[in-house]
Amino acid sequence: MLTYSTKARGGVAHALKLSEHLQRDGADVVIHSLCRDDDPESKKFYRDTEVPHIVHEYRWDDEVMTRLNRMIEAYEKGIPTDASVYHAQDCVGGTALSRLKKRGVLSAPVFRTVHHIDDFAEPRLFEFERAAVSHADHLFVVSEYWRNELKRDYGLDSVVAYNGIDLEDFGSVPERRTAQPTILFVGGLESRKGLEYLILALPHVLKAAPDARLRIVAKAGFRGVDNAEWFELLAERAGVRDGIDFYESVGQQELMQFYSDADVVVLPSRNEGWGLSLMEAMAFEKPVVATRVGGIPELVRDGVDGILVDPGDLRALSEAITSLLSDSGLRTRMGLSGRERVTQYRWETTARLTMRQYECILNQTDHIRS
Repeated sequence: MLTYSTKARGGVAHALKLSEHLQRDGADVVIHSLCRDDDPESKKFYRDTEVPHIVHEYRWDDEVMTRLNRMIEAYEKGIPTDASVYHAQDCVGGTALSRLKKRGVLSAPVFRTVHHIDDFAEPRLFEFERAAVSHADHLFVVSEYWRNELKRDYGLDSVVAYNGIDLEDFGSVPERRTAQPTILFVGGLESRKGLEYLILALPHVLKAAPDARLRIVAKAGFRGVDNAEWFELLAERAGVRDGIDFYESVGQQELMQFYSDADVVVLPSRNEGWGLSLMEAMAFEKPVVATRVGGIPELVRDGVDGILVDPGDLRALSEAITSLLSDSGLRTRMGLSGRERVTQYRWETTARLTMRQYECILNQTDHIRS
């Protein structure tokens, strides 16, 4: 199992959970990941896992394509070539496996999970991302939306393997620490997450709820150049900097506390694969506000588990947040519905579907060879 980072990103969380459940079902799994050679903290995953794992170092470079090639080369040098199945969670691992296959040193089937396809403004990165989609022998996607997109735009077939959730991870919910109305964003600083929309909607929210506070937990995206200071400057210019707490990273326990403290969790994305932070919020019985993009409408039922708005519609976004902050009964109803909703998406189900796909392809390969 290949995932490009050890930090708390959606694809990394997916790789860890899927690997853990595959291991419980009897698979011999090893996770391979990457870290910067100048960042000691990135040499281990953001949380503990019992699955064996190897983290390969690469040398950082500010130029994105140079960095990408170094990441791929680190995989090419370090990945063993005797596994029965290879499964990449991103374009970096998928490209490394494709290169190994082309050199004839790797013959096993290669699977790839497509979480989303970024619409990078950088032309070279955009083309790299698009090309990487077709490298794998077999494709998984995390929503029907992306299955349809791959078929329409690339002519590629794929199998939907939804993100899951382990409700036992949320069995011991920490007590709420604050009575202050609290809005939570958990995601990345990259453009597709639409964080600036939430910041620009906040002045309208604060007119209706002057004591409300926004907590932002956000890391730099894949390019590694997204700057939290830009968003802080935006907040200052919007006149709401004093109402926002920025966190680049928090531990898993602190993140659970933040969910517990929140009245509403917001994800105003331009483009989204599924929305793991929405699943986590719903597991905590928190109502969500999100956009009608990607796989989100497959998870969040508008008016039932939360409120969906169009991306970039600041008025609708602020009104949705305000309506939830002002109505505790609505928050409770949507929170309970959301908790019930996420019980339909379990990691054990995703792992079993994934294992069946592995076995099906391996059986076909054995039949051809015989």
